[in-house]
Amino acid sequence: MEGKDSIDIFCSALEMKQRKRELYENAMKACPDQVGMETFRMLRDAESMSIQKMEKVYEELKKGSVSADSCRMTAFEGEDRRDFIRSIAAEQKKVSKACSDDVAAIESGLKLEDASMRLLGGQLKSSSDPLLREFLQRLIAEEREHYIMLADLKFYYLDTGNWFLEKGKQTLDGAGAAA
Repeated sequence: MEGKDSIDIFCSALEMKQRKRELYENAMKACPDQVGMETFRMLRDAESMSIQKMEKVYEELKKGSVSADSCRMTAFEGEDRRDFIRSIAAEQKKVSKACSDDVAAIESGLKLEDASMRLLGGQLKSSSDPLLREFLQRLIAEEREHYIMLADLKFYYLDTGNWFLEKGKQTLDGAGAAA
């Protein structure tokens, strides 16, 4: 990855990630509901890790020595994702509409994630550098994961009962939900 265009892409992506991290930090502090706090914390931490990774790659880029491994991103999969879903399910009986007002923060996050995907997608289309393309593809995949988490949280707050039916793999037995 070389050139001013690559540095401009990094600056734009880094700025977007910093704005999202700040949004998630503020939303986490304002949300009195454990589920919302945990989701915003995870998103904030994911953005922080991504920013650190990008800053490292940026420094390598300025020196002209970016390795292929620099473009590897860590996916939110496996145990972390399962534990996260379980922690949400454990909160089922405690949930109120406490964070309904924070749907605005969720909407802002969705807009920022979408804007990031569009920005990075546009850069991807115009880039011919294979290393830069791989890095952009991984960033887009990361943004998509964040978007999905936010959309899921929005669904959770707007329609908690149906969220549990869908995500909890529960069925209706005539007397209520059955596992």
